[in-house]
Amino acid sequence: MQYLLGLSLLTPFALGAAVVSPRDTRINGLTTDAAGFAEQSYNYVIVGGGTAGLALAARLTEMTNVTVGVIEAGVLRVGDPKVDTPAFIGQALFDTDYDWNFQTVPQTHVSQRNIAINRGKMLGGSAGLNFMIWQRGSQRDYDSWSELGISNGWDWEGLLPYLLKTETVTPSPAGALGFSGRVGIDNDFEGRSGPLPIQYNNFYSPLETPYSQALQALGVPFNSNPDGGNSTGLFNSAACVDVNTGNRSYSAVNYFLSNQARTNLVVLQGAQVTKINLTPGSPVVATGVEFVVDGTTYNVSATTEVVLSAGTIQTPQLLELSGIGNPTILEQYDIPVVISNSDVGENYQDHTHVVSQFQLNDPTIPTTNLLSTNATFQAEQDTLYLDDHTGIYTYTASDISFHPMQQFFSPIELASSIAQLQNELAAANLSEWQSKQAQIQLSDLEAGTVGQMELLFFAGDIGVSAQSGTEFVDILNFGSRHFSRGSVHIGSSDPLAAPLIDPNYFQFTIDKEVVVKGTQIARNVTQTAPLASFIKAPTNPSTNVSSEADFEQFVLENVGTEWHPVGTASLGPQGAGGVVDDNLIVYGTSNLRVVDASVIPLQIASHIQSTVYAIAEKAADIIKSGN
Repeated sequence: MQYLLGLSLLTPFALGAAVVSPRDTRINGLTTDAAGFAEQSYNYVIVGGGTAGLALAARLTEMTNVTVGVIEAGVLRVGDPKVDTPAFIGQALFDTDYDWNFQTVPQTHVSQRNIAINRGKMLGGSAGLNFMIWQRGSQRDYDSWSELGISNGWDWEGLLPYLLKTETVTPSPAGALGFSGRVGIDNDFEGRSGPLPIQYNNFYSPLETPYSQALQALGVPFNSNPDGGNSTGLFNSAACVDVNTGNRSYSAVNYFLSNQARTNLVVLQGAQVTKINLTPGSPVVATGVEFVVDGTTYNVSATTEVVLSAGTIQTPQLLELSGIGNPTILEQYDIPVVISNSDVGENYQDHTHVVSQFQLNDPTIPTTNLLSTNATFQAEQDTLYLDDHTGIYTYTASDISFHPMQQFFSPIELASSIAQLQNELAAANLSEWQSKQAQIQLSDLEAGTVGQMELLFFAGDIGVSAQSGTEFVDILNFGSRHFSRGSVHIGSSDPLAAPLIDPNYFQFTIDKEVVVKGTQIARNVTQTAPLASFIKAPTNPSTNVSSEADFEQFVLENVGTEWHPVGTASLGPQGAGGVVDDNLIVYGTSNLRVVDASVIPLQIASHIQSTVYAIAEKAADIIKSGN
């Protein structure tokens, strides 16, 4: 029944079957006709139909005098409960029908582990795979970008209008998480007319308020307006869930399907781009792209621009495969150098996460696991979801908090961590760009102005079936502003081979310390009233994990990505950290642009998807201003 639920909640839009028509009729909408797609030329060819790519395509095709072709390796997943149904988050992870399922190289500072890097392989990209959490960073997160020498409104003031433009927020119910008022009500900071429906939970487990109260008892303040420029503290998080359907809202539905009838928009699914076609010169001109479907190679022309929206992993890979990057790397794989830029693929930044699991005293408490163990509860929730689009099937994590280190580190601990960091930074032989970033981050850390750690409560066990007769809940903790820097580079001239991903997790000791402390706090909050009365025991890590050394070992064995990689085609100064200029044009080219998370120069203390949408919205206006 659970798998069929999502199928009965299809959006009212047509599914955009491939148009099979005579070649003298232009293809539009969704297609699998690779030859027909390649025979047409487009003003704009967008590589990647993910979070940013489809948002950008929708905005560009508002101009009726241009044509846009989008190429996506995945397929449309609308109607699939693994994507649509909020309570089923995690079920599509590692399934290669939905997930690129990349792996890192062995991580030097994390016990030589290869760590999974999950990325969405579908229309909508990772916005169809993620946990649907909808929030933005603090003002300070974005203003720090401009301190890196980046102009053209890449700061809080410049991005806020685009954060608002993408969303239509329905405020929360009153009283959620024990807060007497409502959140999401400030019209200055909440969008009311964007393509993406955003809502707060209509279902709250009986555990949500006790968790909130326990965290506040540990000194964490409640933040009633986290979208207003300060996202620290505990808050009731919104989610990209449509109040009218109970389903995930994301770019495939709310930017593409609602606009697929436009005659100037074509999305080719099931096709992987392998190269950008470049004409050498000063500047270099992008003329189109090469792509592969079922072993056959095609070329398609772009008369105005090529836009890379392939994401933090595959955008730098495509740049290098096309001859833009570090000459040493390109020459190693016999790729002719078209533009030399050693910053391509560098500046990789990510959030990390660890999951702690706890067993409940009462196995009948409503959580997502109860759907698997209680047929009566499941039937009740089926009816709510199908009839009213409410209930636990629409549930997402709502208890979220961001913490400066000062909140949980003693003054002595903090001073020791900063001193060690300064020594490690001095010994790291950083570039001028990296040093500038590190000084901004260090200043923010010392001032306590942004969150260095995140905690998230989930009423259930994410992506794991409950054991018969038992109930579990998870607390996830994340490192939010790591100092570590990694890279993504090709490891082969084969365009279909995965790139070499090296996040370089825990390059600096302080990054590990934040995650270890977060794992300890997850344990502490379950031992704090009133939440403690609901918890039977910690199960992973078990009670045998108790010392500082034990927790550190647990983190090294279990830490992974929070799925927020950024920075590998960064905004920044040419020759000193940047791959794109402040109009998102790749340095050395006239018409190759990057619009995705890879342009983010400095990581934010926030889930990143709303920021990625804002980047696409801002990019659309930049492009339109040039038309």
